[in-house]
Amino acid sequence: MNLTTFTSRAAAALVAAVAGFSSYRHIYEVAVRAGEHQAVALALPLSIDGLIVIGTMAMIEDKRAGRIPRQSARFALGFGIVATLAANIASAEPTWTARMVAAVPAISFLIAVEVLARVGKIKTGTTVTAARSSLDKNLCGDDLAEPANAEVSRIHDVNPDNVNTDPREAARQLYRRSVAEGVPLSGAELGRRFGKSERWGRDQIAACRQIVPLNGKINGKVAGGAA
Repeated sequence: MNLTTFTSRAAAALVAAVAGFSSYRHIYEVAVRAGEHQAVALALPLSIDGLIVIGTMAMIEDKRAGRIPRQSARFALGFGIVATLAANIASAEPTWTARMVAAVPAISFLIAVEVLARVGKIKTGTTVTAARSSLDKNLCGDDLAEPANAEVSRIHDVNPDNVNTDPREAARQLYRRSVAEGVPLSGAELGRRFGKSERWGRDQIAACRQIVPLNGKINGKVAGGAA
């Protein structure tokens, strides 16, 4: 982690801590005024703002694994946002200025959580490298006679950081090449090459196997020649 990344993460964490504390106080005051027991009032802010964190992390996990975010995660995030905004605004004096100021901590907390939890997406280029192009041809049988580029014929020479495409698709292509060369990558190794977890790597392998069976047959064709 470089200095810029560390500084931005630390700043976002500080904002989340300050905003979370302010939001906690607002929700606590509303719960006490509503007649809740003090112990309940102390725990209620954690259950509300905690839903936001849980929902956000669950949605990110699903997206990184190539899955559609689960509905329960969407509901948790949405309910948490509505509840924390309502509680923060309810804690303010009955003026527009006071209500807008009271809403700031909740909104700041939401944004800070998003910044801390998410990472930027890799830019998708309009061209594909020679390694990926050769791989597609060898697997799909479009031009089986054309040899692969000698400089990138080995899977260990392919650097995922240099492949300007979606990381999931790049990982699946890399796994297919490893199968074609007789040295299939494991989920842990595939995840490590792309800076992801072992589970992420296994998910890409599973998705790849649904499209390209390990016996090499694709739509009636074999990667090395006609069926």
